[in-house]
Amino acid sequence: MPRPPLAWPVRKPIVWAVAGVLVVLGIVGVRAWRADPVKTPDDTAIIDTPLIDNEIVELVVSNPGYLGPQACAECHAERVAEFQGTRHFLANCVPSSGILPAGFLPGRGEFQVPGSSLRFEMTASEGRFLQTATRESIPPTPPTAAEIAFIYGAAGGSDEVYFTWHDGRLHELPMVWLSPLDSWGAGPFDPHGSGDFSREMTIRCVECHNTWFEHVPGSRNQYGRDKAVLGVTCEVCHGPGREHVAFHRDHPQTKQPHAVVRPAQLSRERQMDLCAQCHSNALKHRGPAFDYRPGRPLDESYVSLRTRHPEDDHVANQTSYLRQSKCFQKSETLTCVTCHNPHRPRSAANAGAESCRQCHNDQDCRDRNNLPAAVQGDCVGCHMPEHRKIQVSFRTESDQYVAPVKRYEHQIGIHFRARQSVLLEWHRRQPDPGSRDEAARLSKLLAESWRLDCGKRQEEYRYLAAIDACRESLRFEPGTVMREKLQELLRIQEGIDSNYHDAQWHEKEHRYPEAIAAYRKVLADKPDFAMAHARLGTTYAVMGEKQLALSHLESAAALDRDEPYSPAMLGWLMYLDGKPERALEFYRQADDVEPYSAKINHQMGLAFAKLGRWPEAVERHSKAVAIDPKAANSVLELSRVLRRAGKPDDALKYGLRAARLTRFAEPEVLLNLADAYAADGRWDDAVRTAEQSLTVTQARQPLLAPRIRIRLDELRTRRHQRD
Repeated sequence: MPRPPLAWPVRKPIVWAVAGVLVVLGIVGVRAWRADPVKTPDDTAIIDTPLIDNEIVELVVSNPGYLGPQACAECHAERVAEFQGTRHFLANCVPSSGILPAGFLPGRGEFQVPGSSLRFEMTASEGRFLQTATRESIPPTPPTAAEIAFIYGAAGGSDEVYFTWHDGRLHELPMVWLSPLDSWGAGPFDPHGSGDFSREMTIRCVECHNTWFEHVPGSRNQYGRDKAVLGVTCEVCHGPGREHVAFHRDHPQTKQPHAVVRPAQLSRERQMDLCAQCHSNALKHRGPAFDYRPGRPLDESYVSLRTRHPEDDHVANQTSYLRQSKCFQKSETLTCVTCHNPHRPRSAANAGAESCRQCHNDQDCRDRNNLPAAVQGDCVGCHMPEHRKIQVSFRTESDQYVAPVKRYEHQIGIHFRARQSVLLEWHRRQPDPGSRDEAARLSKLLAESWRLDCGKRQEEYRYLAAIDACRESLRFEPGTVMREKLQELLRIQEGIDSNYHDAQWHEKEHRYPEAIAAYRKVLADKPDFAMAHARLGTTYAVMGEKQLALSHLESAAALDRDEPYSPAMLGWLMYLDGKPERALEFYRQADDVEPYSAKINHQMGLAFAKLGRWPEAVERHSKAVAIDPKAANSVLELSRVLRRAGKPDDALKYGLRAARLTRFAEPEVLLNLADAYAADGRWDDAVRTAEQSLTVTQARQPLLAPRIRIRLDELRTRRHQRD
């Protein structure tokens, strides 16, 4: 079967979950990092036993009071009506024939992945909108149709991304409508995949495009399907409106707003945080999904990435760059809303030169008299130039790594190339020979500047940035040399992505030597690819190559301070090597980056337990259970450390919960429960539970039966002694 050439970047993971990232490992110790020591069988009926308590493990969270903009419209109809035209309101919406692009019209909805047997078709019929994937293969595989549930960026003039549901989980579909190109493009997807080739959403992606979704705690991407407030609406900035609306319905004569955040009354930092919820690199959670509330410091809810280059940014990072501007630093009042009115659609008066004139006079521009009169007022063109969001690129049928969406540079300042570009466009519109000569000079100047940038970026292994610089150079001065350079860069980046996907596929199939070879190919082209080092290190650990594993994991940790995978894996290897103190040093590094990880907290709890530091072990396992209430392994370990910490009642409570989560069908969990009963002085229950553990063991894991039988005999003896 031919493999489709990869023309999309391997995106940096934005929400990390160790259990989902690590490959299926081949040695017992490393394997334990990714797999729970206990399971929750789906095919085993709960044993009829009086051991089952009445405790219910809460797996969803209740709506904290989000109502949706229709509730606001009762009193603020005009404002809500105006707001419905904004990009925020349409950040996520349900598909309809009125907003879907021309790509769904008959004859416009087909996309053949170049060099591949994979084809996608986008269709609309009787109110249903579908993406259908078809791959020619032997034996033939039937087409897979996915119904579009949501659209990000509908009718926005840039890119529209589509989503579907799979078992209560949101998945991003591969095909994207590229409005600037009036064509379809393929977003990142696994070429070794199947079905509809969709990929799971991240929680942060859902948070930034919606006011509220009922997220299932502990899950990476599971939600209540019918409990959502779509789009970025009023309550994202003003807070959940239930109490506010209820009060004013009961007190219609009261004009003073009650129980609502008024952003204009917040400090500048808290106002900036409202926008930085999504327009920043605030990516790692400190608490549950949708936990942030207006008026609170954003860093109480999220950890922000520390990126080296713009192409490493989260999709949007405007607030970080704005803070670097002299305009921001020399002002005590400048915020995002100085230039952007969040209640109105964008216009020339809303985020254009008119915004600059709130603080600046025309005469403030020292370069004004050197510019043609027609461009003297183009503040944005010179000081906030547009550039491509190169970290978001697509494969089209005729090109690859295409970044059609542009954004404005929010580091307001003097940008040499921006000024020259503004002048170039003006001279190109003039009919006189002098302007033609000046346009030619500026074109050559800009082309050379971008050519030099292209070479520098390539030397730094920043291939996406180099591709963008090469295209900019060609835009100003087409030439054979740069066209060949562009093709070279495209081949290198395609090879990196293709080999990386191959390596992951080999890992999944337990072909570790092949995975190692593929990762080494990736690193030959891009030696600073942190996750390639990290996964290569993990694969070496599987193969028993300890020193090589440590070397690559340490390289990954040094290259990317924002990725917890590497320090966490180093911590686990130290733990397996009998060095819990050293393990904790690495775990703390991972925890600083990803503090709301059940897996990291669980592993830290194991290290503390190994050291006999029971209160700290209890703290970490308790946090792991709070993050993921249905993680049976964490509940089990919490029960164990509570017992060692001298808290038998709590140990029994969590022992029962672990047994319930595993349907009273796991010997290890039942044996722990027996010990918890014994610690609580309930000897009859302890013996009966150990007997149940032996019964289950003999049926499912007979090799463990002798150990269980020994423990059962001990409990019977101690019960007899107590009697």
